[in-house]
Amino acid sequence: MPAVFILLRSLVIRLLSSRLAGSVAQFLRRSLSTGAAHLGTALRHVWDRIRSQESKEAILGCVLCILNMHKKVEN
Repeated sequence: MPAVFILLRSLVIRLLSSRLAGSVAQFLRRSLSTGAAHLGTALRHVWDRIRSQESKEAILGCVLCILNMHKKVEN
């Protein structure tokens, strides 16, 4: 009888943890998506306010440099 109880308990724990993990993952995906949308909008407004082409090119150069550094770290 105790073995059955332990088995049932472990199945319930696995079920709850998998549902919880799925809920957390879904929440994180939604949060990141919303955050990225807000960040994109904010960056678009800043970009529109920058008048100098040289400033825009300098900012793009910095962003590309940062992205390339991040890519090298992942490898």
